[in-house]
Amino acid sequence: MIQNTKILLKQLASRLSLALVAAVGFCMSVSAENKVSMDNLNIKSGETKTVAVFLDNSDAISTLQMDIKLPSGLLFKNNLTRNEARLDRDSHTIYMDHLKFDQESRSNIYRLTILSSDLSNIVGNSGAVVYFDVEANSSLIETRDIVLTNIVGSSSEKDEETGFTVKYELEDYTASVSPNIGQLFFTDDSLSVKTDGTSKKVDVSLINYVKVRGLQAVVTLPEGLSFETKDNGRPRFEYSDRLPQNATISSNITEDGKLHLAISDLTGGTIEEKEDTTVLFSFYVKASEALAEISDITLSEVVISDNSDHGIEVHGTSTVKIYNSFIAYYTPANDSVQGLRTRYEAAVEKINTEAANVKDSAIVVNAVQEVATRIEDLRKSVDEAYANETLATIYDEVLAPVVEIDTAIVDMVEMVLDYQQKVTANEEAYTRLTADIAAVQAKLDAAKTTIETDYAEVAEQFTADIAALQEDVDS
Repeated sequence: MIQNTKILLKQLASRLSLALVAAVGFCMSVSAENKVSMDNLNIKSGETKTVAVFLDNSDAISTLQMDIKLPSGLLFKNNLTRNEARLDRDSHTIYMDHLKFDQESRSNIYRLTILSSDLSNIVGNSGAVVYFDVEANSSLIETRDIVLTNIVGSSSEKDEETGFTVKYELEDYTASVSPNIGQLFFTDDSLSVKTDGTSKKVDVSLINYVKVRGLQAVVTLPEGLSFETKDNGRPRFEYSDRLPQNATISSNITEDGKLHLAISDLTGGTIEEKEDTTVLFSFYVKASEALAEISDITLSEVVISDNSDHGIEVHGTSTVKIYNSFIAYYTPANDSVQGLRTRYEAAVEKINTEAANVKDSAIVVNAVQEVATRIEDLRKSVDEAYANETLATIYDEVLAPVVEIDTAIVDMVEMVLDYQQKVTANEEAYTRLTADIAAVQAKLDAAKTTIETDYAEVAEQFTADIAALQEDVDS
């Protein structure tokens, strides 16, 4: 009974799909604005992934049918689900049936049918309509095509002139499926390089889901960057423990400056599987003054050979961003130091001009020297970090004192000018009070002279009073 039911369902789906593509009763329309698509797929052997069929439609579409060619090595897992937001289960039936294996394209052809039971349109104008799972096996050893073809849709709306239901023939769509056996990539996202001839190590890592017998790749350097070479003129490589003892890296640099490299082991040794980031090998580069402030090293055209000697292309390009450390870091850091020194020198000039009376005092000399020392310490920190090739990573930390020193320069000037103002006021008060005391002293002296001259017979009686007044003046 169950078997008979399955047969009936297949027959029903077949009849419905044949009815869909029949020309009788339809008004044909071709619209470039209606499109079916699928994302490119990268998948490991034995892995199952869900793929989506997308429909972008400017016209109302209620029913849709297409043939899907899945290349050998990619298996349909017989589970088709709908996007509930676009296909209401009460209104639409979905079905995917295997039609045949096409020898010419080495593909299994499936027919996907979306039928409307009540002429309801597919909801919305974009997004996935259905999903299904696929699984890759070991026979998927190269990038193949997934082809969506014979795509036909129909509308519940009728043509005003003919009265027939409108049918849309959509263009074929091709997506790619690539075997994911691993990834060769630069370990670091970015590196800073000095332009004084210092070499810089560039690490290359490998994630591989299968045993790797060998690989090849192309490294392209930007202008102003060159490979460090050994005495024999060949690029200098550093082997990691991941490479078998007998594995060798052979390479040649072409006229356009690209490094073509290949890793192989004539004794049959393999690179064991590893799914975390570990360095496989390294090479060294040197920069000249022609290096731009920011550029890229690229790693491309990667082909990995598995344990069965299948050469499998790895799609995508890895890049590491290269910063010219002199231009990108040292120059702006040094400019910050020089800016502080310029503002410091202007501050000292202002002090010498507007605070001449106090510029040589200990408090001012010490304050000026303290700021000068802090600027010099900052300069040393910048130079040391650049020499140690750490300036790029600790740039903000090294330059953190700039704002504090800048504030210290302003505070120093304010302190000295305030001190000058106080000293000036003090000197003016001293001069004024000294004159007042001198005037009082002159009056006292004149009074004493008058008493001693004109009133000599009684002068002795005032001796104590005069002495007391003189003591007050002296105090």
